[in-house]
Amino acid sequence: MGIVVRQSIITTIISYIGVIIGYINLLYLFPKFLAPEQLGLLRTVQDAAILFAPFAQFGIAQSIYRYYPRFALDKKTAASFISLMLVLGLLGFLFFFFVFTLFENTVLSYFQENAAEVIQYTSIVLWLTLVLLMTAILEAYSRSALKVIVPNLLREIVVRSLLAILVVLYFQEFLTYHQFIISTVLAYFLCLLILFAYLSLSGQIRLTTNFRILNRAQTFEFIKYSLLSFAGTAGLIIVGKIDSLMVSGLLGLAATAVYTTAFYMATVIEIPKRAISQIVMPLISRAFEKKDLSDVANLYQKTSINQFIIGALLLIGVWANLGNIFSLMPRQEIYEAGKWVVVIVGTGKLIDMVFGPSSEIIVLSKYYWFNIILILLLAATLILANNFLIPTYGINGAAIGAASALLLFNFVKYLFVYNRFKFQPFTFNTGKVLLISLLTVSLNEFLPDIKNVFIDIAYRSTLLTLFYGILVIVLKPSEDSNRLFKSGVTKLSELFKGVK
Repeated sequence: MGIVVRQSIITTIISYIGVIIGYINLLYLFPKFLAPEQLGLLRTVQDAAILFAPFAQFGIAQSIYRYYPRFALDKKTAASFISLMLVLGLLGFLFFFFVFTLFENTVLSYFQENAAEVIQYTSIVLWLTLVLLMTAILEAYSRSALKVIVPNLLREIVVRSLLAILVVLYFQEFLTYHQFIISTVLAYFLCLLILFAYLSLSGQIRLTTNFRILNRAQTFEFIKYSLLSFAGTAGLIIVGKIDSLMVSGLLGLAATAVYTTAFYMATVIEIPKRAISQIVMPLISRAFEKKDLSDVANLYQKTSINQFIIGALLLIGVWANLGNIFSLMPRQEIYEAGKWVVVIVGTGKLIDMVFGPSSEIIVLSKYYWFNIILILLLAATLILANNFLIPTYGINGAAIGAASALLLFNFVKYLFVYNRFKFQPFTFNTGKVLLISLLTVSLNEFLPDIKNVFIDIAYRSTLLTLFYGILVIVLKPSEDSNRLFKSGVTKLSELFKGVK
């Protein structure tokens, strides 16, 4: 678990720097410089491309995680492997483009009534889909080689910084709105080029036309797994992104701006999960390859408790400071309507973290087909539910649908993993973290409000974090947390001794 902790700390730091930039973008720059309809259109274009990308890659990125330990044994086979993946990615996009063209009118008719502006940006969505597809392939390859820092740096910091610069340029009238949208695609493309250059210069990529790394039986196995993974990944993206697109189609672009802004505020909670999962997934893959189920079970429990500790603290922090956060936003009266979206979605994200890497375990095991069936059924259920919830409850209905989907999805996965492997992510320590969280929430109720927003955020966050952290150290729900605390104390002691 040492490599997980070390690299997760670095990637988490990068992610939170990215969150700060993202918060500046979505909570200040975008609301200030873009009208709600303009921001809603930007988010719809981005979310549509994110939704389309897994349909265009046909599960290739997931296959890289599974087959990298088997086929990337040396530089020669690694070159053949990644070259083949990139070619397959391009072929997948061409097929997707052909199918999309056939059903284009049907897809776009969904936005005709409430978000007709989306239709004129169809070509931009497709270009961004291609860029995100190739980026996903290179990121999966890089992470399989346990090189996660640079992909995270590009995704979390560089692209968001570029978007911040672009929206300022639009405000200063150096760009028209149309040019601004096109430039956002170019920002993602630049990050793709940088990632490719990094992998090439570090010796991780050497393109070749020799694709003969798979025999006939392996080719059939690879294609089967990729297609099944495609179904599962596509379903998972549907679960994560369909709500914002349905809000656009059913309520309009202004409602999308409010919903996606509130949704993003809640995603800060799951950042540790993304950082840890990027390291845990290749480790689980290697453990399955060695048939070391005890290592898989150990990763399952440790990941669950560590994600719970961090996620619960973040959810408490967001909830306690929610009024302050909205008060700092331009056009507060518009975006404050998303308050309950933050709470509901944040709770759903925390639930997802508590259940640990159950998806990774299922996908990387011989039972990967179950995850795919479950995700597809869940995606279909969510779409049907949102058709009722969104018209009835507005953006809160979309949030309820998203959180409920995460709860149902994780509970069924938990039952399946326990039934097949007898793995259990929950321990007595899970109850400890729940108790610590409830006590911290109770403490917040007794803290007085301070009129100065920045002082209130600072003192409230500091007291809650200290109270929470002390209880975690005293009750010891996680060995990793106490180990990091002791290591930090030791390093501080050495630092003070050096100063003296």
